[in-house]
Amino acid sequence: MRKQIWIPCVVVLAICLLLILKVTQHKPSEALTNQVGQSPQPKIVENTQTAGVPSQPETTSIPKPPPALVAEAKSLSTPEGSNAFQQRVLANWQRPIDFYGIVMDENTNPVAGANVTFKWAETPSEDGNRTANTKSDAEGLFSLHGEHGPSLEIWVSKEGYYASHKGRMGVSYLHGDFSPDPQNPVIFYLRKKGVGENLIEVKQNYRVARDGTPLGIDLTTGKSTTGGSGDLVVECWTDDQGKPSGAKYAWHCVVTIPGGGLVLSDEEFPFLAPESGYALTNQISMPADRPDWTSDVDLKFFYRLADGRYGRMTFSMIAGGQHFCMIDSVLNPSGSRNLEPP
Repeated sequence: MRKQIWIPCVVVLAICLLLILKVTQHKPSEALTNQVGQSPQPKIVENTQTAGVPSQPETTSIPKPPPALVAEAKSLSTPEGSNAFQQRVLANWQRPIDFYGIVMDENTNPVAGANVTFKWAETPSEDGNRTANTKSDAEGLFSLHGEHGPSLEIWVSKEGYYASHKGRMGVSYLHGDFSPDPQNPVIFYLRKKGVGENLIEVKQNYRVARDGTPLGIDLTTGKSTTGGSGDLVVECWTDDQGKPSGAKYAWHCVVTIPGGGLVLSDEEFPFLAPESGYALTNQISMPADRPDWTSDVDLKFFYRLADGRYGRMTFSMIAGGQHFCMIDSVLNPSGSRNLEPP
């Protein structure tokens, strides 16, 4: 009798277990319930460069703070992501911006009506980028007030003028790096364009022998020859063969203008060749133990050819690897010292 009762009980218990298992398989997980029915919890930002910055969609590109802000953020003793940390970082992004500038020409005369563009960021996000435009007044003065950010970029230009350093300048307002002073405005120089000339340009690369074999270059046609003939002659002796990668080696280069000469110059606007002071050659000596050793050197100079024509050039020697030189030359065919482009 007991056996007959026990068997149905076992069957009923098995059916109950099956029903419970089936319901469990179709019940949403707790994690899924949280995703659908609740707002996701904010993530803790681990990167010190962006800690404390309001969260942005993953597709939004947020500019990195300046290195000075990153260093300061790393030095804070408060935990990353804390309110104090956020306030400290954002306070740096909200530094007051004041700027006073003046535009002058090459003779220190004020330039009126110059175009001025300002660019800064109020917050470390794309929608925090700001720009403003103005013009210099009759005295060449201009300014910006009442804005906020850790740094400022300024561009100055005017039709009919060359802009010194491309007319661009950047200033930082962090830690007192820059102090605006209306009595001492920042000077931006513009050089008035003159009457240009039709110049012959040669911009080309040339293989140079390592054993001192002269390379002659015609600065009118750009053609090169092996030997000592040419408007420009390059000779180089380089002892880099068989040296391990990264090892220093001795090299020596001589640049010659046969029958003429050259004058080194770092002028930003090299538009007028000097009348005198030309030397026949310029030598680059680079022993392996030279403290400032390098495998490449740039020279900027005016030159005068044997026939009296003037030009200017940027010459680069790369003494290693493919072992070549690069020249960027302009020559006035008329014999005038004027080297300003048309």
